[in-house]
Amino acid sequence: MATIKATLSSILENNSKNTQLVWLTRIVNYLIVVLVLLNVLAVIFQTEKSLAIDYKTFFIVLEFISAAFFTIEYIIRVWVSNLHRSYQEPFWGRLKYMLTPMAIIDLLSILPFYFLLFTAFDLRFISILRFFRILRIFKLRRYSQAVHTVWQVIVDKKEELIINFATILVLLVISSCLMYYIEHDVQPKAFSSIPATMWWSVSTLTTVGYGDIVPITTFGKLLSACIAMLGIAMFALPAALLSSGFTEQIKNQRRRNFHYSCPHCQAKIDGKDLFNA
Repeated sequence: MATIKATLSSILENNSKNTQLVWLTRIVNYLIVVLVLLNVLAVIFQTEKSLAIDYKTFFIVLEFISAAFFTIEYIIRVWVSNLHRSYQEPFWGRLKYMLTPMAIIDLLSILPFYFLLFTAFDLRFISILRFFRILRIFKLRRYSQAVHTVWQVIVDKKEELIINFATILVLLVISSCLMYYIEHDVQPKAFSSIPATMWWSVSTLTTVGYGDIVPITTFGKLLSACIAMLGIAMFALPAALLSSGFTEQIKNQRRRNFHYSCPHCQAKIDGKDLFNA
């Protein structure tokens, strides 16, 4: 039983060193990726009434197959989770794993199927439940190196990104307040309240400038120009942070994939042993 458990864990975690298991792992990974992409496309195309009617049987079969496959995957992941050092306790360890973000996403992606299968809901609530199927796209993080890299960069730079977005939020509030008091008396309908003025602030900060709400006073125009220039700087910062993060991640991946030789005994050393992710 322990051997089966370890084998299943290595397949799901994509860390098997056995040649035969490597091929099986790749097949399972490709199958999951294909199912995820098919489900995302199904959610999109089912909003077209003609496609939803013409391919109703296909969508139903796909949902049954996907729900069965992802349910088995979720159960296996929970079962083998206590092999991980962080979840070693048989009960509490598994419960701790079930509360991790990816495990919650796995659960939310299959729950709508069982809710719709065994219970009767209002049509509007059914539409909301069906939307949760789109969460299956987040499963790609486990099976795509590119998606994993993007996620890792965001995690590594989260403090800087949070500070940046907090600054943008403060700037949004301040600019909305100032513009409201400058333009409200002249344009009471366009700038009816501070929350309503926030729409102008968002479009100006992002330099989109829809043109549906524009200031007409001199001070309003000056403030609009200043906010637009500040917006360019504020939204350029996350791009710079993510760019530097990608560069660091690529360098780290290359170092981990490189094989080194010991200068004393000439033994080969795997880069993964020297530079752990």
